[in-house]
Amino acid sequence: MTQTWPVRFATLTAALLGPLMLLMGGGHLYGIISVALGNDAELDYRLVSLITTGLLMALPGLVSLTCLRWLWQGRIWAYATCILSASTLMAYLTLLLSIKVRDSSKVGSELNMAAMAVAVYLAVMISVWCYLVLRQRHALATPADR
Repeated sequence: MTQTWPVRFATLTAALLGPLMLLMGGGHLYGIISVALGNDAELDYRLVSLITTGLLMALPGLVSLTCLRWLWQGRIWAYATCILSASTLMAYLTLLLSIKVRDSSKVGSELNMAAMAVAVYLAVMISVWCYLVLRQRHALATPADR
């Protein structure tokens, strides 16, 4: 498939924000697990939910880095996969942002930064996915339909 600037831009976005999401999730997991091991914490609902949060943060980054080659090639399914994985994280972050009472000593601007990074990532991926779908439909249209 011929490379176009939207595909290149989306691939660059995935190459930059993918590792960022992976590092955010990995850092969160490392922090939670190291504190839990240091305090000899038992496995309870709160700890499991914190570990799940880290995994949800890392998943879109992992998917993004795995799909880089196919994003560069303009494969529609690769964009859809990245959109689905990031949408899951965005839905979770939206739930966290909607909580009225948050302990500012435990949750701060990093939640807003993560939501902003995922929102930018999603906006770029959805835009390029729409561009590719429309371009494919236009290419498949018969001359009488044009």
